[in-house]
Amino acid sequence: MNIKNFIIPAIACFCCSSFFISCEEKGLMVNDNDVSYIIFAKDMTKDTTTVSFKVYNEGEVPEIPLEVSVYGKVQDKDLKFSVSVDEDRTTLPANLYELPTECLIEKGQLTGSVCIKLKNSEILSTNTLILALKIDEKEEVREGARQYSRAIVTVTDRLFKPSWWSVADTGGADTPLNSVEEYYLGIYLEDKYKMFLDELKKDDMVFDGKNKQVLRKYALKLKNTLKDINAERAAQGLGPLVDEKTQLEITVPVAG
Repeated sequence: MNIKNFIIPAIACFCCSSFFISCEEKGLMVNDNDVSYIIFAKDMTKDTTTVSFKVYNEGEVPEIPLEVSVYGKVQDKDLKFSVSVDEDRTTLPANLYELPTECLIEKGQLTGSVCIKLKNSEILSTNTLILALKIDEKEEVREGARQYSRAIVTVTDRLFKPSWWSVADTGGADTPLNSVEEYYLGIYLEDKYKMFLDELKKDDMVFDGKNKQVLRKYALKLKNTLKDINAERAAQGLGPLVDEKTQLEITVPVAG
């Protein structure tokens, strides 16, 4: 046997194996047309889905959609799969959440969603707890890249500044700005946020920060509510309404 002919395939085999091992160690997905890799949309090392019951009407059981994507095997039929709890990362009691019995990504689609239900509890009034979900591996379904292999949901009944009131989504590179603060609601104040949520709840609305038309509509409603409140206070010889914690005047800059 020609030793050179033996060594070259052996080296190639070793390199190929090393490549796949390296990919797995780095959390990269290796393409496999026999397997469907399902991942969650958010990088669990950087981003979470945060839920506060203060956003919802009292007693409401919210349904929270968690986006997923599929890679690998080409889908020629509906892809059915299930999710379960990552016990090592979860602190939310089992009686405060409900998982779907079966999830689905429709034939021909690359994305879908997992809808979970959450329940409120007295424990959430003083704590923020975690629900971590994972894809159940079975038959032709596998987890994808490691950083997208878990959906991390934080749950509380306390009020917190939403991410959409902080993210820099306007302005230039040198002066990044938040559009909600600049054009719609102004600086974040807890009492202002409570009033904004009250306006949403009048119409059973939940705002996720995406639809600017909804934001403008309810910012205007809040502006008019403030105008009426301040008119009543002025008639009583009082100054404009202020935030209890900061004592700053509650104003809304939205035009209209």
